[in-house]
Amino acid sequence: MKICLIIYLMKIIYLGYNSFDEHKRGVENVIDFQSQSLGFENKYYLHWGNNKTVKKNNNFICISIKHCWYFPIIINVIIGKLKKKNGNNIIVHSHNYLYTFFSIFKTHLFTVHDGLYYLNSSKKRKITLHFKLIEKIVYKRVKTVHFISNYSKQQSLFGTKDNFVIIPNTSHFEHYQQGVIPDTNVFRNTYLNVLIVRSIEERARIDLLLEVAEKQIGIYNFIVAGKGPLLENYREIIKSKRIDNVILLGYVEDKELLMLYANCDLVLMIAEYGEGFGLPIIEGYLFNKPVIASNKCAIPEVIISKEYLFENNSESIIQSLKFASNNLHNNYRDYYDRNFSNAVVLSKFKDLYSNTFI
Repeated sequence: MKICLIIYLMKIIYLGYNSFDEHKRGVENVIDFQSQSLGFENKYYLHWGNNKTVKKNNNFICISIKHCWYFPIIINVIIGKLKKKNGNNIIVHSHNYLYTFFSIFKTHLFTVHDGLYYLNSSKKRKITLHFKLIEKIVYKRVKTVHFISNYSKQQSLFGTKDNFVIIPNTSHFEHYQQGVIPDTNVFRNTYLNVLIVRSIEERARIDLLLEVAEKQIGIYNFIVAGKGPLLENYREIIKSKRIDNVILLGYVEDKELLMLYANCDLVLMIAEYGEGFGLPIIEGYLFNKPVIASNKCAIPEVIISKEYLFENNSESIIQSLKFASNNLHNNYRDYYDRNFSNAVVLSKFKDLYSNTFI
């Protein structure tokens, strides 16, 4: 009874990256979901911002930290005050390497999406040794490390210690999926419609997608939802080459993205590096769609079967498109329910938080 009461009175501090208001996908959604696993009495969220602000967002008290040379002092002052206010019944769960590196307070849990050194090395940044140092020190200072996949652990600098757990991601769309009414006007022709949900950057290999699209005009339409630094560049290429079966939508609101998932025929995910999980894969399964994806990163451990994997060349992708087109009506939703559903993942986080605190 005493343990149950302590768990109920738990408070938590999340260390993240971006505001819930400005960034509604990615790490922010993961943190929001994780917080639902236990009935935390108080939930705090520390993140980057242009100025220091404190505001309520749903059940979170969100505190922004300004980018400046003395941000480590600000972090420690804020965490110190929150600990003093809430007593011992508070845990710190971080997703931010820098915040944890500079914090003088104990981080109980640290979530790894992609290893810091691995991700920056993959981007071919010139100075990476400091990323290696930061990552190694962070792992030594935290009580438990949570990885979202075996791949994210393998590519990290975590080593052979045993204070880790692997819990996959889930989709925040699950609560809305059943209420989506398919809109037959979303797509205007009878070609098979392929949905790609990606940030438009180098690792998404939009160049390879365009190569495939040029060879598949009159067979597939490729609808890309996502923004990124290369968005306008690829829009210009599409325009100059007159590729009329690729649409780059840019950022779309969740309501529209739900409709896109509901109305597409299949989901495609090309990745080159930096994919510690592959959320569009399980979201495709949530909507009972076949998903084909690159045979890279964590994707092979998330995909339903190796038959849906392709190598990063146009011919391999085209063959996978044909395979998926012949398997549109399999039960992909069951695979999601058994492995990545909200209920499955929430149960694992409930155990993790309870064990971490006790």
